[in-house]
Amino acid sequence: MNGLNHQIASNQTVNPGLIPCIWMQAGVVDYKLCDRDYDCEHCPFDEALHTRSSQQALRERRAQSESTIVQGCGVEPDLFYHPAHIWARIEAGGMVRAGLDDFGQRILGRTYSVSLPALRTTVQAGSECSGVTHQSGISFLVAPVTGQVKEVNAKLIQRPALINRDAYGEGWLMLIEPDDLKLDLKRLIYGERVRAWLQDEIEKLQSVINGEQSRMNDGGWLTPAFMSELTETQRNRVIDSFFPPSFDEEAKSNNAIKFPIGR
Repeated sequence: MNGLNHQIASNQTVNPGLIPCIWMQAGVVDYKLCDRDYDCEHCPFDEALHTRSSQQALRERRAQSESTIVQGCGVEPDLFYHPAHIWARIEAGGMVRAGLDDFGQRILGRTYSVSLPALRTTVQAGSECSGVTHQSGISFLVAPVTGQVKEVNAKLIQRPALINRDAYGEGWLMLIEPDDLKLDLKRLIYGERVRAWLQDEIEKLQSVINGEQSRMNDGGWLTPAFMSELTETQRNRVIDSFFPPSFDEEAKSNNAIKFPIGR
């Protein structure tokens, strides 16, 4: 079995039904799985690489993607998700752009300031490397993959609320050059598994707030402001359930730099 066939077999063992993207086979990106049965004509990722610059491709791909809504929360089909509510987008050259997912930003509420790792810092998959300040305090976020930070989102200096307004676009946090992308992606959630995972997280949320579905309109749908309707005790309980408190030393271990409150 040659290297490519062995890789395909391994991928299908971990992710049954998924196949390597043609851009991966062509060597343009290091790792990208296809869940469209090679229907490139309607693939936003294919369109982006064909016709757009990097940043414009992100905007176009978001607009054209077949976003899935689960109880009011958006998820995008071409992203990988870390269980700690961090998304990872594989870009040209195998770079990984990461950010806080829609569910996560709804849980934390409006972002007042952001801390991000310094450039060229090595971050570890699953370890804290950034944080956001919100109404209830500070919550720390993890890296989805291990690697070196090549870029951070400077727009968050003046506009930290971009995380709330455009979680999968302009609200991204950092760009990472991964050490072992294939290994890290095996630990992330992708494809059809994402919807079931997010549904489980929403059920957990309902349990944490004692099943008060009146806080979620339309039979359980999360509204952007649902956290503001909870008591302070409930908000803290919810946030601690999904973003446990941490010691400052752990965030400092990744040389986090603080982006101040924007106007």
